[in-house]
Amino acid sequence: MKRTAMLVCAGAGLIAVVAPGAANAGNAGSPDRSEGLSAAESARLDAGVQLAPLRSGATGPSPFTAYLPDLHKTNFAAWVAKVAKISAAAATTPERQAAKARWSGASDRAVLSYREKEAATVIGANDTTWKGEKVSAFGLGAGLHNRMVVSGTLADKRPALRSLPMAKEDNGSIPKAAATGIDGNGRVKITGRIGDGPYGTSTGDFDWYKLTAKPGETVGAAIPSSSLDVFGLLVDGHGTVLDVAWHTPDGSLPEKTASTTSAAGGTYYLLLLDPDTWQMDFSDSASGTGAANSGNYTAEFGAYRTDRDAVLVKLRRGDVLGTSVTGAAGRVSVQKWDSPYVTASSQSDTTAYYPPNSPLPGGGNAATAYVAEADGWYGVITETGIGAYRNAVEVYRPGGESTSAPQTIYLDFDGASINTSIFGGPDMQAKLSPLSSFLKGWGLTQADLPALTDAITKTVTENLRDDMRRKNIPNLNVRIVNGRTSPDTFGRPNVSRVIVGGTIDESQIPTVGIAEHIDPGNYGREDTALVLQDLMSAPVKGNPSAVVSLNYYLRPGVGNKVQLIGRAVGNVVAHEVGHYIGNWHTDNSNSVKSIMDSGGRGFWRMFNAGPDWVLGTADDGDTDFTTDRYSLNEPFFGREDTANVTAWAFSGKR
Repeated sequence: MKRTAMLVCAGAGLIAVVAPGAANAGNAGSPDRSEGLSAAESARLDAGVQLAPLRSGATGPSPFTAYLPDLHKTNFAAWVAKVAKISAAAATTPERQAAKARWSGASDRAVLSYREKEAATVIGANDTTWKGEKVSAFGLGAGLHNRMVVSGTLADKRPALRSLPMAKEDNGSIPKAAATGIDGNGRVKITGRIGDGPYGTSTGDFDWYKLTAKPGETVGAAIPSSSLDVFGLLVDGHGTVLDVAWHTPDGSLPEKTASTTSAAGGTYYLLLLDPDTWQMDFSDSASGTGAANSGNYTAEFGAYRTDRDAVLVKLRRGDVLGTSVTGAAGRVSVQKWDSPYVTASSQSDTTAYYPPNSPLPGGGNAATAYVAEADGWYGVITETGIGAYRNAVEVYRPGGESTSAPQTIYLDFDGASINTSIFGGPDMQAKLSPLSSFLKGWGLTQADLPALTDAITKTVTENLRDDMRRKNIPNLNVRIVNGRTSPDTFGRPNVSRVIVGGTIDESQIPTVGIAEHIDPGNYGREDTALVLQDLMSAPVKGNPSAVVSLNYYLRPGVGNKVQLIGRAVGNVVAHEVGHYIGNWHTDNSNSVKSIMDSGGRGFWRMFNAGPDWVLGTADDGDTDFTTDRYSLNEPFFGREDTANVTAWAFSGKR
């Protein structure tokens, strides 16, 4: 939903699409399912490839904490680079260091030093959770160390780099992919040019290369140099994009590599392309969206055994585990001993989003956090690199277990004055309109306000309290109140809030919602989030952002309008609370309906409209916190159990 009526500039103001109380223009009979995206744009997002140019900068609100109405200008790559720099500084603040002592409990506060037992030139001795080295001295409790630094060396077992002759055109599709001659344990240097193929001046030039990997090998790709911005897509034998590499010749972004571990072996492909075009059919060289830029590149592509080092740590249900790796390693992951990744971070550190009093580690090449779903042994795995590394591994109990006070979530419907710099917005005091200002946009009156606030509060309570009770968390201790029926206690300990109201123009933040932090373990319990109402209450007719409006999904005489709006707004409120209690975004393109799905598309799921895109019909269902894979455009791999993260965020003192 490209907002042509809004001008957004880095460090500048913006013009709101809709003012509070704009008239409801109604809804067309059959909804447009494109969500403001072309077929090529949808395909790019499905592949985990951003729409914005690589060198467009980290502008607008943070895509990690915001529920965005549009993704056309969101440069995820630039945001990852920007946040990594902030994370490095945040990790060493006095507040973070003090938090480690505060939340360590009865554990020995001395940091345990553990050196891997595998020799520096050997691989395979500790590369899986089945072979991982158990560290029994690590954990929470008397006699155990809850902080540990694992040191080791990732061995260099790369085969010799062989130069591949420049591929003959046409190598613009999977069937025509240039052969590398690799059948396991091989690595080639590729030189090529984008723009020299038979469609280089028409639909676009795409350069495909193929190899065969053996079981257990890592398939990897890198783009060390180029004269234009280049994407490198790592693709499996079914045509599924597994990872994305990139290179910018001016160095404006750090080079990113792409890799995957091949469990069963098979054929893999590398597609090198200009980021300003897209190939609609990987089996058709002529299926590009149009030629744009041309230039030369050098790439590396290979499949071989790489070193991965796994240590095993014993966790209790609800333990909050954090890791941050420095040195030569580029990826860190947490894995159940008998299953794939539950979470992994590659070439990214987003711990700047943790609150100042979070004890979890950060400041490395890659960092992640995990809330344990069950008692047992878990693998902490260091990989992707060659040479010495140090991996900080730390565990704490959730923040709420240190107090008998409940976590209060205060829903503010009355409007507020707030400095939006806490969200990364302008350093200004924004005066936000109350929820009542938007009733007319939905065809409601002031008489409907009490019922609407009740419906929103009921939905938030169901998502954050009632559903979480089914997780059997000891002493679940959360209360959800609103400003219409309860006093405003924000500012007191253990009280967080969501301001439900305001507009983009008032806040100067072009978003639907945004949270102050992402806080695994919920250590900072006095947070703020915004859920703006201008786009959600806007008319449909003539509105380029109509798909974000609830009016797009409402039909005259279908369902109870107040209740339907209350459920939709309540879900967005729960989404933003979900961030500041520890959840990252989940995939908005698959079939899983998740409260934590990222924005930009899939709004019908968040609003409970169901597959028919109409609110109030039999297929509406219920969008909840659930288990889903991480958002494809954000720097995590694996599956996130957002219900587990949410429930343990509200665990109280035992």
